[in-house]
Amino acid sequence: MTSSLLAGIRPQDRARLEDLLSRKWSLPGEHPVSALDALALGNYRTVAILGPKNAVGSRYFQLFLADADGRLAEGALALGLHNSGPYPGFNWIEMSQYQERPRFGETELSLWDSGLDEPLFAALSGLVPAGGHLMVEYDSPSHQATERILTLRYPVAASPIGFRMFAAGVRSYRDWYISEGGREGPRKLQGFKPLNTEVAAEKTAALRTELEEMLASPANDSHGEWGQLARALGRRVLDDLPEA
Repeated sequence: MTSSLLAGIRPQDRARLEDLLSRKWSLPGEHPVSALDALALGNYRTVAILGPKNAVGSRYFQLFLADADGRLAEGALALGLHNSGPYPGFNWIEMSQYQERPRFGETELSLWDSGLDEPLFAALSGLVPAGGHLMVEYDSPSHQATERILTLRYPVAASPIGFRMFAAGVRSYRDWYISEGGREGPRKLQGFKPLNTEVAAEKTAALRTELEEMLASPANDSHGEWGQLARALGRRVLDDLPEA
């Protein structure tokens, strides 16, 4: 976060950031998380704050969302972890808390409906090399669509979070829907970026087959809007996949 951006936040909201900065949080500086700072999401801008390391050396960060008038949305847009290492699989980023519907007073903004989450997911993916992965929770109330679609056993790429991950370069997934003793945190999706062209071809073919099988099966009317959304997103993914 640049000092000019901090100055652009209205005083009562700037105090929230300054409170973090007076403790174990800091400006991102040269850390890779700085790529998430001052990110344009339409007429909104992100504010990134870098936190301490956890027990295994991953670095905490928080994202806040500011509107054109310098107001911060209520609460943080995201709380996450960033990890880097010498091997591709050691490089990952996680949003362990992600508020898809931030509020500015009486106004609620849906990042999904507006498409404003697209540049956010692209920026997250930009911090992860080939062979690394992204993780995003879907346990909070704002992710009901993803939770319902996955509970109904549709392909992960046919859920809102899975779809955004796909657009950001992910081609295979793991659904962490059971926490053992709560130590893994909330339910979350893990999306893997292919290590090389061979892996990309293999994972793309598997994804294509999974989605084609879903769309070839009869629609289940009892799944209502969730089934309709999953099938619509599945078609969009197939349309964007390269020719077999």
